[in-house]
Amino acid sequence: MTTTNSPADRAAATPLTFAAQRGGGFPAVLTEDHAEVTAPAGGEPMLVLHRYEDLLSVKSSPAWRMANRCETPLTGAEVPGDEPPGHMLGMDGPAHRKLRQTIGHLFTSDAADVLRPEMRKAAAGLLDEIAPRGTGDLRADYAEPATAATVCAALGVPIHDWAPIIRPAGEIAFGVVQPGGGVINAQAAWHALWGYYEGVIATKQARPDGGLVAQMFAAMQRAGYTLEEIVRAVATVSNGATALLPVLERVLIWLLHRPDTLAEVFLGERTWAQVVREAIVQEALFPVTPPLVAGKGARIGQCPVPEGTLVLPSLVSAVRHPRGGAWLAFGPGQHRCPGDELTLAALEEYTEAFFRRYPHAYLTAPVLEWRDGPLSTPRAARFTVRRLPQRDPEWMYRRRSRPMPLGSLPAPHQVRRGARCGRVSGAATSRARRAGRPGTGRRNGESGRAARSHGRTRRRRRPRPPRSPAARGGSAAGPGR
Repeated sequence: MTTTNSPADRAAATPLTFAAQRGGGFPAVLTEDHAEVTAPAGGEPMLVLHRYEDLLSVKSSPAWRMANRCETPLTGAEVPGDEPPGHMLGMDGPAHRKLRQTIGHLFTSDAADVLRPEMRKAAAGLLDEIAPRGTGDLRADYAEPATAATVCAALGVPIHDWAPIIRPAGEIAFGVVQPGGGVINAQAAWHALWGYYEGVIATKQARPDGGLVAQMFAAMQRAGYTLEEIVRAVATVSNGATALLPVLERVLIWLLHRPDTLAEVFLGERTWAQVVREAIVQEALFPVTPPLVAGKGARIGQCPVPEGTLVLPSLVSAVRHPRGGAWLAFGPGQHRCPGDELTLAALEEYTEAFFRRYPHAYLTAPVLEWRDGPLSTPRAARFTVRRLPQRDPEWMYRRRSRPMPLGSLPAPHQVRRGARCGRVSGAATSRARRAGRPGTGRRNGESGRAARSHGRTRRRRRPRPPRSPAARGGSAAGPGR
């Protein structure tokens, strides 16, 4: 494999370690023009592509193929390669298109909507557990158990397999491969995951269900795929699904820092789907996709490039292009993440449930300490639920205002008589008070209450006419007998 870089240019390439940045940001080199980076595990330098037009021209062209640098990968997702077929991130061409067409109907928005009731149920249970304490850790108490419930329900695997098997394999796949044993550790994690799903698929053959594992096995078996290819495809989907955890955590943190955005949602000016997508565009996305290598006739935009040129697609600035958006965060072109609809549905459900239950929640730490990684997450993100005074829900119905009885308003002639006696109307009093003039009905040295009493005119009681004996229950001659 050849590149167009001179030895001097190679020495200037930046090692892309994805060390923690302040505020959980991304390395600046991912948004620089003509920047080159190297993987910590070694290998040739890669040209960073971050412009929207360049990115689409490369990701949508068949002249570019996955680099599959199995010996010097940037992340663990590159380790399996493309032999044997089944690992979708390493496949290209007709074989890749056939696999995506075989299982594509399992990853639609309708399929994701089927899981929404389970997401709501899981969110309600987690939020109920937080309520007595009034505080918690955003990842440990909400984001991770929510992700575990969603991923395991979608795959159709036991939830107790999340912590020992599924989550660690996903962390390896999305993590940076470090030098000195990093490649061996990544290979071991993939082999362990393949062995796990061999057992799961054997169980699904005997007792099929509606989970993705059983459905992918049935669809790929009908299409003529071998068991090894099916296992690799299922493992790839499993690792991809675990990306929901850091994305959900970053979306919640982004909104916790922006109460005005939440207010817009509660006022009906925006929807939860809109703010979730904005959070993805701003900071809740994996910044790069696996490296690509140029084939014959490859171009970057309109510029031809030599065969063998290595590029690293960067999504950080491309998603903010006027024609970009959250859809681009899942990868453009034929290698777009198949679980995008499930991820968006889960983000909408868990974000809405959290903030509808606790709209006044806030982070207790003014500054967060971040982990290393492509999509960095805090080491701890403690939050507190602001407790509001609790009222009986029926209090407003017990204190209803009663209608004013007829005759309580003064008649017009009474108002005029009160004005002649020195009463000052409310409007006149306010105008005089604003102008700083006397004549507000208050004497020198009088308090407000005394002035108000002075200005009032006491109504005299009219003597009642004497009641007739008939009206008192008797007759004109005397009391009734």
